[in-house]
Amino acid sequence: MRPYRYGYLVEHECRRRLKEKYGAKYVIRSSRSLGPADLIAIFPDRREIWLVQVKKEEAPKNPETLRRRLKDLVELGGEYRVIPYAFMKVKGRYAFIKLEVD
Repeated sequence: MRPYRYGYLVEHECRRRLKEKYGAKYVIRSSRSLGPADLIAIFPDRREIWLVQVKKEEAPKNPETLRRRLKDLVELGGEYRVIPYAFMKVKGRYAFIKLEVD
C-alpha cells in the first residue's frame, strides 16, 4: 500500500473516532497537510476545538520527544477568540463579512 493511502486510512479512522467516540460535531481534514494539524475537530457543546496531527507510527516512549517533534502544533495550544466570517461578493467584489454571534 502506498504511504499516502495508508496515512489517509489512519486519518479516516481518527475522524471516525472523533465523531463516534468523542462526540465531535465537525471534523475538517486538511488533505496532504504540510501544516501542524491534519484534522480539526469541533465540539460546539463543550466549546472546544482540537487540532490533531495524525501519525501512523508508534508513539515514542518519552512524551517530551513527541512534544519537541510536534513543536509547531504544541505552540498553537491555548485560548482563542473565534470570529465567524463569510467571504462572498458585495457589489461585485469579494469581501469578508463578519457574522454576529447571538
